[in-house]
Amino acid sequence: MLTPIDILGLTGSIAKRLEKYELREEQLAMAEAVNRAFIEKRHLLVEAGTGVGKSFAYLIPAILQTAGNQNNEFFADKSLPNNVTINNSSSDNFVTNNELQSERDADWAIPFEYDSPESYDDLEFEQLEPQIQSDQNQQHQVEPPRVIISTHTISLQEQIMEKDIPFLRSVLPFEFTAVLVKGRSNYLCLRRFFSVSQRLGTLFGDVKQRQFERIRDWVVSTEDGSKSSLIPEPDWDIWAEICCETGNCTGKKCKSCQKCFYNKARRRIANAQILVVNHALFFSDLALRMQSAGILPNYNMVVFDEAHTINQVAADHIGISVTQYQVEYNLYRLYNEYTQKGLLAGNQVDSDAEIDLMNGGQVKKKLKDNERETEIGELREIVTDCLNRSAVFFGELADWVLERPGGNGRVREAGIVRNLLSEGLSKLVEKLRQVVDKLYNPGERQEFRAVRDKIVSIRDEINSWITQSLQEESVYWIELKTNSHGKQRVSINAVPINIGPILREHLFGQIPSVIMTSATLTTG
Repeated sequence: MLTPIDILGLTGSIAKRLEKYELREEQLAMAEAVNRAFIEKRHLLVEAGTGVGKSFAYLIPAILQTAGNQNNEFFADKSLPNNVTINNSSSDNFVTNNELQSERDADWAIPFEYDSPESYDDLEFEQLEPQIQSDQNQQHQVEPPRVIISTHTISLQEQIMEKDIPFLRSVLPFEFTAVLVKGRSNYLCLRRFFSVSQRLGTLFGDVKQRQFERIRDWVVSTEDGSKSSLIPEPDWDIWAEICCETGNCTGKKCKSCQKCFYNKARRRIANAQILVVNHALFFSDLALRMQSAGILPNYNMVVFDEAHTINQVAADHIGISVTQYQVEYNLYRLYNEYTQKGLLAGNQVDSDAEIDLMNGGQVKKKLKDNERETEIGELREIVTDCLNRSAVFFGELADWVLERPGGNGRVREAGIVRNLLSEGLSKLVEKLRQVVDKLYNPGERQEFRAVRDKIVSIRDEINSWITQSLQEESVYWIELKTNSHGKQRVSINAVPINIGPILREHLFGQIPSVIMTSATLTTG
């Protein structure tokens, strides 16, 4: 059975491929430690300085455990070099007392580019005792095994996918599958694209419409439908109208289901043994798993590279963050009285009677013209009212901060301003529900429901923030920023003071083996 030394050693697969290959003892020690952690279902922390070659040190064990030696018992009778220290400690100490240092240069090294360090001074291990109950572990069993590789930066993802993995494929004697996982919104939705094409005039001005024509040409030739293949990338507000969204998907009812770019990506992901993601996507998935949902397929091993950043990323995704722009953007998606654009603009909403084949071919009763215009008019008025309420709400929050010069925006008590905004959003949500349920066109109905669901989420987060009612003990604060046009923007934020217990319960207590590595990784 292959072991890390069979690949990284002086007579290993890589050495046979490269004439001037130099063994790096630190890299081999790390690879063996990671391999053993995978086999023994333990957590592991590795602090390894720049030049060690961390990416190969965790990729090789990941490949061995998923596609190579799935029952490898290499470490049953072999140990690490004597001058590499592995310390046993409680994961409680690791999670709750983690002090993350400032970021240094990330490790972009591959084994044959650097001389091997002379000592193990830059390499520290901490083996963590597994705290996995048998019933918890059972629900995360995956066949075949799957490893998540999570990074903080795009550049490291690109190195792994475009350099490291292709090289390892060329030297290893077996096949393995690895996929870069992107968030859903990175893919074009064909249904939404065709829908926007039919109502460009009610959504965008002339400049945006010309940009959309360039996207139309790209759609004909793109193979993956990913935004990164559209160069230059479109303006964010245009892409937001045509990208895939969770609440905007009609699933198997969609006429473009078989051609869906995101569905094709999901099929590749479902069959992959190694998934490369970024920390933001990983913790978005974890937050959803806490609510019995999810983005990623099940996995039983995780590697966090650039792990010194995960504390902040995890807190951001588990806490609250609502910006004034976020509120205004979703309201303007419905209607902007100044530009006369939005989903409620013109007479596009449910305008003609159609045959409802789901009801035996009978003509579904439609809103009469006058009744429809009355309800749409009421919705527009409510949207405008909510925009005014938003300006007042965030304006009062800004005043609250400015009245306390020298402060950091920390909010220590609930109800510091009136929350008239949530009241208006609730009224809007109820009216949307009444009107949307009467719409016939399923695509149009889905667009309105998606916006409605986002407004519900925003309203609930505002309520939780203003009442300081997050379940975990949290810190609440306000941020004031000025955008490129000189306009002040306000955001409200909250994160749990101690993210450790949450990660211990939903990550370290659930996944058999979690590896964390960085050039700067300090534990209590």
